Amino acid sequence: MKETVSFKVNVEDVSKRRRIIKENLKHKPSYKGPFKVKGKFNNYPVVKLDISIPVYHMNNGRTREKQRTYLIKNNKNEKFFVNGQENNNQQRIQHQILFELAQDSTANIFNELKKSNVFREDAPLLVDSHGMLINGNRRLAAIRELYQSNQDKFKNFRTVPCAVIQEHLDDVDIKEIENNIQVKRELKAEYSWISLCLEVKDERERLSRSNKEIAASMGYTEEKVERLFNLTNVIDKCLEEDHKSKGNYDLIKDQQQLWKNTEERASKKGTTKGERDLIYKIGRMISVNSGKFGDRDYKIASSLQKKTSLFQVMELLKDRYKSIKSNRVVRDKNDPLRGLDRVDPKPQVDPIEVDQIPVKSGEKQIEILQEVEESLLQSGDESASVRYSKDALKKIISMNSMRFPDKHRREIKNNLNELIRKCQRLIKDKKL
Repeated sequence: MKETVSFKVNVEDVSKRRRIIKENLKHKPSYKGPFKVKGKFNNYPVVKLDISIPVYHMNNGRTREKQRTYLIKNNKNEKFFVNGQENNNQQRIQHQILFELAQDSTANIFNELKKSNVFREDAPLLVDSHGMLINGNRRLAAIRELYQSNQDKFKNFRTVPCAVIQEHLDDVDIKEIENNIQVKRELKAEYSWISLCLEVKDERERLSRSNKEIAASMGYTEEKVERLFNLTNVIDKCLEEDHKSKGNYDLIKDQQQLWKNTEERASKKGTTKGERDLIYKIGRMISVNSGKFGDRDYKIASSLQKKTSLFQVMELLKDRYKSIKSNRVVRDKNDPLRGLDRVDPKPQVDPIEVDQIPVKSGEKQIEILQEVEESLLQSGDESASVRYSKDALKKIISMNSMRFPDKHRREIKNNLNELIRKCQRLIKDKKL
């Protein structure tokens, strides 16, 4: 069970922070810490600062996902955190987020510091000349809470070693440092999959960085960066249009495998635009209905998103959604040249038709996806239709010996009438 916050952040005035840091730098630092800044490794002086001095970095990649969730739930402006760099309220909320992350099961910084009661001198926090934390936000949150919980026991945490970067840093410089320390190394695993997606999007859109620059900074390939960016756009569209909750990443945080597989399938070499759009569309359909298939979300996705089945899937969906208008060119029978085209080209999934597939939540949509999956599974089985008709008949016959309780009679009648309609339609469509 995670601890709750008790430390109350009070932001010291920036001029006071600068003065205190400057005064500490006048004294000969005990040692210097090597950090890569502006593309070069330099040794930066390490000073001891009271834990009240540093301020959390609001534009922190690791906290971006949880910040977005807070904005949605509390109806706050997009700039709420960024504009609150020097604000007590925003800093306290950021502290809460960071303390929660410090207790993450994959890297429980809080428990490690609690057990050791020692802050490693050779791994200082990193601050700028204003006292803004560039690296070590989670550690500071954990230290503050431990000191607050027992000031005698954790007196070692009253001050923390901080390496100070004195030169001017812009947003790109800070992002480079963050990536080199946090993302590029072993700590990459501590970033959630959504946080990594949002990081790429932030660097592309806010910092106007190229895929090449981002890839070099994060230790990824350019292809990986592009895929993460594309995936972010898809899940953003899914949240806004399908879940009707723009930016609420909490709704899909447990769907990593679904979206990871979806992106991998959509990015395969040779995949056409129509196929890629259909793969993403299926991902969205399953996402909005996630959990309603029992434990079969990934199985259905795997079946419907298979490249070799995509055209068939599209045809099956068109059969169920009569609103989809075909975009296929129909040959003119009177065309004197029609006979020259003796070999039909390989059928393609049309992106215009894919765009018409509705993404809905509810029993009807679940039923359709399950029907399509079942049709795929039985497509190579010539006896399946006979077997299915026999099974259906047996179940109907067995109902003659069953009781029809009053409270269920209307529902049973409606189901049977719907069954009649579907049987009649099947007989007509298949010309039986």
